[in-house]
Amino acid sequence: MKKKTRIEQLNDILYASREKVINILDWIQVTSLWIAFGVLIYVMGFELESDEVSKIFRWLEGLITMFVIDYGVRVLYAFDKRTYIFEEKRLESLLVGGFLLIAFGRLIGVELFYWVFLWTGYEDYRSFYEAFLVLYLFILILTGIAKASRYLNNIGISPATTFIFSFVILIFGGAGFLMLPAMTTIQGSMRFIDALFTSASAACVTGLAVQDTASFFTVKGQIVILVIIQLGGIGIVSFATFFATFLSQGVGLKQQAIIQDMLSTESLGDAKKTLRQVIFLTFLIEAIGAVCLFFAWSPEVQYHTPIPQKELLAEISLNKPVDKEIFYFNLNKKEKKAENIKKAEEKKNETKVTKDSTAKKTAEIEVLEAVESAPDSTAQAQAPPSNKKLNNSLSNKIWYSVFHSISAFCNAGFSLFSNNLSEDIVNKCYIVHLIIAFIIIFGSLGYTTIVDVFTPSKIRERITIPWKEWNLNTQIAMNLTLLLCLVGAVFYFFLEQKHSIEGKNLFEQFVASFFQSVTTRTAGFNTVPLNLASISTATYLLIIFLMFVGAASGSTGGGIKTSTFFLLVHSAIASITSKKNVEINKRTIPNDVISRAFSIVAFALAYNAICIFLLTIVQDNMDIRQLFFEQISAFATVGLSLETTPLLNDYSKAILTLTMYIGRVGTLTLAFALSKKVISTSYRYPTAHVTVG
Repeated sequence: MKKKTRIEQLNDILYASREKVINILDWIQVTSLWIAFGVLIYVMGFELESDEVSKIFRWLEGLITMFVIDYGVRVLYAFDKRTYIFEEKRLESLLVGGFLLIAFGRLIGVELFYWVFLWTGYEDYRSFYEAFLVLYLFILILTGIAKASRYLNNIGISPATTFIFSFVILIFGGAGFLMLPAMTTIQGSMRFIDALFTSASAACVTGLAVQDTASFFTVKGQIVILVIIQLGGIGIVSFATFFATFLSQGVGLKQQAIIQDMLSTESLGDAKKTLRQVIFLTFLIEAIGAVCLFFAWSPEVQYHTPIPQKELLAEISLNKPVDKEIFYFNLNKKEKKAENIKKAEEKKNETKVTKDSTAKKTAEIEVLEAVESAPDSTAQAQAPPSNKKLNNSLSNKIWYSVFHSISAFCNAGFSLFSNNLSEDIVNKCYIVHLIIAFIIIFGSLGYTTIVDVFTPSKIRERITIPWKEWNLNTQIAMNLTLLLCLVGAVFYFFLEQKHSIEGKNLFEQFVASFFQSVTTRTAGFNTVPLNLASISTATYLLIIFLMFVGAASGSTGGGIKTSTFFLLVHSAIASITSKKNVEINKRTIPNDVISRAFSIVAFALAYNAICIFLLTIVQDNMDIRQLFFEQISAFATVGLSLETTPLLNDYSKAILTLTMYIGRVGTLTLAFALSKKVISTSYRYPTAHVTVG
């Protein structure tokens, strides 16, 4: 008998202990990821002293080292090491490779990481390094979530229910993060209802904001909002499934069913392939958009970094005392207006019974007195704009470009400028407006349309076979998007000549009209002032209509969807012309699809009517036109507001939070998830005639 070599003996030992070692490594990995997650929440969510932060980051470095060792042991136990490194564990291999490259650079005296730090223009090397560690661990945690997504098939609930609950988890999880003290510039933490509203607005890619994103949230808070927007735009289950496929973990039938419903694909077999294309195209479009924005910003545009109020007050205390009246007089105009009206209303309600001579005071005096006599929590309701410092560094310009590109593609409408894109100087950057408008259009077309039109394989196919048409869904999405954008722009141009675009030259009017038509359908950015006084009544109704119709199916936008509107119009024409079937491009549309379209509109009209009725009860001090606009904007996940959102009370915020959620997941999806299916439909009752019309 031939004697085994040492390598063969080693392989026998490894094979015999493989299962036991891998199980131990799995437990260690899960425990390490939970510890890393908890430590990250602690260090990123709370204001800590520099010594504490340094100690904690040593722990995080240790966790990363454990991950590298874990990876090395798994490679050792892999049967086919090449396949394991380059196919099965591609992402982990990249992470470990980057870590080892930096470590090797340090050993030979080359600080590769420091070169990147100098290139970005970051102010503090330590904070830059810590941000890198956080990103590194965040990716590791994402891989853990992706692996856990495999167990969705073991949960005994339907794909629709899984889909709607994923958004519930995202909204409440996001609210929890936003309530951490380090996420906002105020002292203490954000109120729960405000955090929930903001998280829902980001997860449902709406853009309504009760607080100014640019000054109320720290950079950490802004990053959390951007992550919620990205996960909400693509769908957290879709995101986890993508990572599972990227990590070669496999995708179950339930995950494919969720993706099929989310992306509106025709079959389960297309879902997995389409998802990969969607994710890559999403990141590609967002990256191209960010690069274009980076070079399109005017040199006069100023970028700011928010400062926590703790640091601001420490800075103020070093100088001479600041007069309260002057301090509050310097509030941002928009924030001051909202604060004045809110405080004046509160004061008016308090003095309604007495009705003495003090009721004649002006709103501004009432605000100042209310602030002086109010407890700390009330005084901190709005962060003053002076908590932003000028920061025109390269890294901050990149951050602004990336944030607005992702926000635009996901049709979220969040902005790092206090007055959105109507901010001074920014409102004159018309190339920026056009870039953002086209990014919004890409996001509103629908993922399957983007894949069908813009993937290289489809482009090559159309070059080879030029007479081949797009599929029907793509045709509807492209044609309706183009039609609604152009018609909306033309109407806005003529209706607003004496209102919001008055005083602009012809080119500026065209760009403003086109941008407002595009953003009105789903995005929520605005380049002109938007309130009841600045727009005509006809424009108000036009915006309501465009918001209600919304974007294409399977997109990041909301509304009843362009395809639903298109089917309703064709169904009405077929009914009027006594056609038995609804026919589009020599194709017959099934009756169940038409019924689904009518059900969506019926649910939407009924739900919005109920919510508007409730809003008029709980917010009786506000014009019904404002409430109507706010409700439709929330339901269609648009995010436009007539300067109303900061003035809403807690009851109104709760109603609109639910509205944004239902608008994002879809009324029918929610109905299917909550309803009980009929066991049998094989019977039929006698026919009855009902008079209609």
